[in-house]
Amino acid sequence: MSTGLKVLLCAAAAAGAIGILLSMLRSRRLLRHLLLTAVSGIAALYAVNALGMLTGIGLSVNALSLSVSAIGGAPGVISLLLLDTLFQLNA
Repeated sequence: MSTGLKVLLCAAAAAGAIGILLSMLRSRRLLRHLLLTAVSGIAALYAVNALGMLTGIGLSVNALSLSVSAIGGAPGVISLLLLDTLFQLNA
């Protein structure tokens, strides 16, 4: 994968995270939304790894994947899966 495409993907991910955080800031229940998003994202990451034994698809659990799943929720985990698949195809 070219460097320009990697930079573009990282910029899109950063823009998505900023958009999510800005929409949460506009709501009146910021802490509640942050907590629910974080719980659902971490639960989705756990479910992917638990089902990974059956499907062969899994994500490594590290600080980056935990923070993406906590900030992005279930869509963040889906994007991690897509990026993992995309980078494995080009390796």
